[in-house]
Amino acid sequence: MRHLVCTALLMAASLANAQTLECYTAERFGTELLKVGDSERAVIEKKPDREVQMETIFGGAAGYRYDFYKRNRTVQVYVRHGVIVRICRVPD
Repeated sequence: MRHLVCTALLMAASLANAQTLECYTAERFGTELLKVGDSERAVIEKKPDREVQMETIFGGAAGYRYDFYKRNRTVQVYVRHGVIVRICRVPD
């Protein structure tokens, strides 16, 4: 029984590492740089590949997540109240 539990824990740890979310304060788009604190307009001008409206637990609007598909990763830019609050990279 102990071996089964150890194996399950090792498998869970390896799966957790497969989808690592790396968050940064800036991301380069060509020659331009997006930073936390920039306006939402700067994100929209980069023409995101996908736009997702974030919701509170009660169903109200909580901001937007803009996804940019790059080689081997997706860059997610989180915007609240018209300001970038977080920039994350998700490996594909």
